Amino acid sequence: MSGDFALLRRFDPAGLRAAAEGWRRLSAAAEDANGLHRHRVNGPLRGHWQGRDADSAFFTMESTEQKLEIVRVEAESAALVLNTVADRMDQARTNLSNALQRADEWNLPVADDGTVGLPPQAAPDRHDPDAREERQGQVVLRDQVQDRIHAALAAAREASDQGARALGRLGADILARPRVFGAAAESAQDVQDVAKDLGLAAPYIPENKDPRQSAEWWKSLTPEQQQNYTALHPEEIGRLDGLPSTVRDRANRLVLEQQLDALKAGDARGSGMTADEYHQRETSLRVLKEKLDQRDGADQQHRLLLLGLDPRGDGKAIVSTGNPDTADHTAVLVPGTGTTVKEMPGQIDRINKLQDSAKDAGRSGETVAVVSWLGYDAPEVSASVMTPGRAEGGAEDMRRFTGGLRVSEGDHRSHLTVIGHSYGTTAVGAAAAGGQGLQADDIVAIASPGMSTDNAANLHVDPDHFWAGTAADDNISLATGLTLGPDPTLGAFGGRTIRIDTSGHSGYWDPDSESLANQGRIIAGMTPSTVDNHRGEPGAIVSGL
Repeated sequence: MSGDFALLRRFDPAGLRAAAEGWRRLSAAAEDANGLHRHRVNGPLRGHWQGRDADSAFFTMESTEQKLEIVRVEAESAALVLNTVADRMDQARTNLSNALQRADEWNLPVADDGTVGLPPQAAPDRHDPDAREERQGQVVLRDQVQDRIHAALAAAREASDQGARALGRLGADILARPRVFGAAAESAQDVQDVAKDLGLAAPYIPENKDPRQSAEWWKSLTPEQQQNYTALHPEEIGRLDGLPSTVRDRANRLVLEQQLDALKAGDARGSGMTADEYHQRETSLRVLKEKLDQRDGADQQHRLLLLGLDPRGDGKAIVSTGNPDTADHTAVLVPGTGTTVKEMPGQIDRINKLQDSAKDAGRSGETVAVVSWLGYDAPEVSASVMTPGRAEGGAEDMRRFTGGLRVSEGDHRSHLTVIGHSYGTTAVGAAAAGGQGLQADDIVAIASPGMSTDNAANLHVDPDHFWAGTAADDNISLATGLTLGPDPTLGAFGGRTIRIDTSGHSGYWDPDSESLANQGRIIAGMTPSTVDNHRGEPGAIVSGL
């Protein structure tokens, strides 16, 4: 005990905390380096370099970026370990100092090895009844002090042992082992194992219920704490509506990297998925990552932000082109039947077209962000497409997301448009009609089978800013008005009907079409071309409406 006693008395947490700060700076540097590599090297090259040499180079560059992410996570974990041990050792030292102070107050001698003794007793006192009683009291006090010293030393030893065990998981061999996949997934597992080694309870992170509460919590953290949460708890941070979009993107990119790496390194056995389901999930995340990577070299207005990711089941993903926190105009596109994470590249192409169309229609210098919101379980081509269940199931999530956009934009208020396509209009209708609505300035229903409500006035938006349109030959009209609500393109619904000149169910984003231009005008806060929805000739153009 003597060595531990002397060491704990001299313990100074400054050394461990300085080391922790060094690891934290390394983590931040790795994150910064990864961002620079993505946006200035890998991203720009993807725009025009193709062929076998390019494929080989991109594989190497992606490996470099993954290693930087691993360093980011492992270094932040090391900082957590060192700070935790420093805090616990410092508390043990404080407890020891308090015990020694009590010994001094009670005149109890403490030896160099931490053994607590009794004060000297004169010979006559040994036979004095009062002195014997006093001595018994001193024995009790001595035992109390000794127990406190033992407890402080035990706590220090436990903290040291836990720290050593946790740091042992964070060896540099995670980058040195000859393997293709699995290191990023291992770093995510290391975070969990380190927390167990240290006996740490899960840190407080708000439930994703109130975007304003989440934003206030985030702002209350120091930059170092924010860095720690983003690196070590990316899944929880990435899903919090109300946080800055760039923060959510950094967190969700890390989640995507770790989960895709785990799928590549493993197989379906023990995953709870069939081999086909396992392969499908891996493919979906891979194509999403490839699409994101392709735009890493774009300017700020056209860069993609991953605002949400949940690979479970068919998967959910939320992707924005441009930053909705700073844009003058923001649109949220809600896709419909059969949309999964695998289809996100196609959805990204659509939001690109909407962004370009809105910029063409808007005022010079105004910025536009467009979000593809696959934040609900879109129905498969089955009976579920004829019921409002999936729409109602995602309604609260959609309201929270658009409410979160209003929170994260702060004092800057973007003109917000929510666009639904196909069953996505049903989802938009269910969300807009409930609670406080979607806080949207305009709502657009494209190819709607019904919006779960019978009037635009129920959508918490000015009916003059509700717009609907369906192509004449779109077969969705066969389902409109049956089980999901009346046709929103009709005047009885209370909104306005935009001119559609495209064909079929997926042509609404055809280049140079009036269908696309009208959506762009609405996003930009301009007036689209409309048709008279009170007459039987829906093709008639009404100018100035």
